[in-house]
Amino acid sequence: MSLLFKMADAAKVMFTSGRGIASMMRPGASVASVRILHNCGLYIPRLSTVIDVGANKGQFALAAAHRYPDAKIFSFEPVPAVYQELQHNTRAMPAIAIFNCALGSSDGTLDFFSHAYSHASSALKVSELQQQLMPQTAEARRIQVVVKRLDSLQAELCLEAPVLLKLDVQGFEKEVLLGALHSLAQVDYLLFETSFVRMYEEEPLFDEMHDFVKGHGFELVAPVGFLQSEQLQILQMDLLYKRKR
Repeated sequence: MSLLFKMADAAKVMFTSGRGIASMMRPGASVASVRILHNCGLYIPRLSTVIDVGANKGQFALAAAHRYPDAKIFSFEPVPAVYQELQHNTRAMPAIAIFNCALGSSDGTLDFFSHAYSHASSALKVSELQQQLMPQTAEARRIQVVVKRLDSLQAELCLEAPVLLKLDVQGFEKEVLLGALHSLAQVDYLLFETSFVRMYEEEPLFDEMHDFVKGHGFELVAPVGFLQSEQLQILQMDLLYKRKR
């Protein structure tokens, strides 16, 4: 994608979402997150709670705080150095509570692959395909991080409806959901990134993820974002689901 096209696309997102240039220049601001939250807003009129799993530097949390100013946001980021940036970027946002841990299907510690390109960091190894498509993801260092189940934190978080659970954990989404089976009863909307080709080793693809969340009472609303290769192949999509009532 050419630089000119990227600039025009960013301008369109800012204009449509009502975000000014100054707000998009703040640390942690992200055009992609603003776009996703704008698209979610077409289907979700109000939120009281956002659970932001895979917070990175606060991109989604900051966009959510702008789109849903009355919501309490709980952001989880396991990599210590990235967590420090998250802490810095959200320090003036009392609605955002941050946690330096991963979420998964068990409580304890977890081997984690930390990348210099922090968006690729995951509990799973990147696949050969992703290394070919995105060479910046090839190098990683293995660290240990704290992991907790969302179910273990449910009482502490005090979830107030309507609740959005957002997952951006690079192929580890199903493991997070397996640790949240009790909490899912309180979740009204579910937003997660899913792949159509294997970007991480042992990553469940779209069919498996769709069947899993459908089996736990959610129905697909719409795609709200996507990732394409340079050849315009759709590799991943951000999908919005809602609980069937």
